[in-house]
Amino acid sequence: MVENWRPTEAFEALADGRDWDGGRVYADLLSRAPVALMQGKGGGNNMWGIFSAAEIERAATDHATFSNVTVPEGAPRILPLMVDPPEHTGYRRVINKFFMPGPIKAMEEKMRPVAVDLIDGMIARGTADFSQEYAYQLSMRTLCSFLRVKEDWSIYNDWSREMEEATGAGTVGAGKDLPQELVMRVFPYIQGLIAERRANPSDDVISGFVTEEVNGQKLDDFTITQLVMAIILAGKSTAASGMGNIVLRLAREPEIQQFLRENPDRIPDAVEEGLRLESPQQEMPRKATRDVEVAGVTIRKGESVFLNYGSANLDPARWEDPGKFILDRPRRQHFAFGRGMHTCFGAPLGRMQMKMTLEELLKRTKSFELAGPIQRHTWPRLSVERLPLRFVPAG
Repeated sequence: MVENWRPTEAFEALADGRDWDGGRVYADLLSRAPVALMQGKGGGNNMWGIFSAAEIERAATDHATFSNVTVPEGAPRILPLMVDPPEHTGYRRVINKFFMPGPIKAMEEKMRPVAVDLIDGMIARGTADFSQEYAYQLSMRTLCSFLRVKEDWSIYNDWSREMEEATGAGTVGAGKDLPQELVMRVFPYIQGLIAERRANPSDDVISGFVTEEVNGQKLDDFTITQLVMAIILAGKSTAASGMGNIVLRLAREPEIQQFLRENPDRIPDAVEEGLRLESPQQEMPRKATRDVEVAGVTIRKGESVFLNYGSANLDPARWEDPGKFILDRPRRQHFAFGRGMHTCFGAPLGRMQMKMTLEELLKRTKSFELAGPIQRHTWPRLSVERLPLRFVPAG
């Protein structure tokens, strides 16, 4: 018998709760089925979810069967997310070098004063909404600095927020196309950046798109625009979500907060365990290229599939006590940034922002705690949209 699973209903009770117990929700599902039907069987094209770590590992590394080309031909795409090899390989070759340790370190040095200024402002006010007044601001301002845009960062921030609302908090490609009118709204700004780089190329990522070749060909303006869109859309909300999720956990668990304050060298470990336990992007869509059997369930050619990385990170078959925050957890290879060739290229930038945030927030406070009700997204993106905190300054 095929299991049916509805994420909105499954996570409804957790949407506004302070405690995220995704482990309980996913453990209940995994005890019944590693693969479940999420939509279909009379409601149109079947949409499947793969939930177990073992099956997701196999599917994520089998791009020949589970394709990332999830939008109709001719529709706007997010590059390189929505393409397969060999096209994908060429794009990643150009992109990856801008996310190496050197460029990320330089970006950290550039953005740390911004982070400090935002944190000091919140502490001075005594209470603040960490998500809206810090996390979303820092993530968008970091991306704009990374892309060296000249326009006000709020232009891209407002656009990306509308895109996420229009696509269901990031569920793009599995039965839901990119809204073309909204996509085109940001085109003039990005194409202005491209024209400037064509006239005066530098060492930044957009100049790299302008000057480099992908599979032997120069990129046109439309393709470069799609690549820049991918960096903005993938980078802003996931980084902000990662920061909000880990800070909420520390606000709820003052003993971990204080341990990290006294042992700042353990902050990178806390970042990794936070990403595993509360993965910002809970799923990513694929499309079956052939009939395939997964854990006894037949998925037909052309049907949509969600790889649920959030459940893989909480699978009891992979992790001991998966719902607990264990700083000394021996296994660190979580699924928060995906798996296989489509592992998130922006992961180093996201990790840097989380680490830098915890370093400066813990250094500048004696403690911080929740100061009111929170508001969450739970699926497909796990985030804290409203996170009121009360700060006690250090010293």
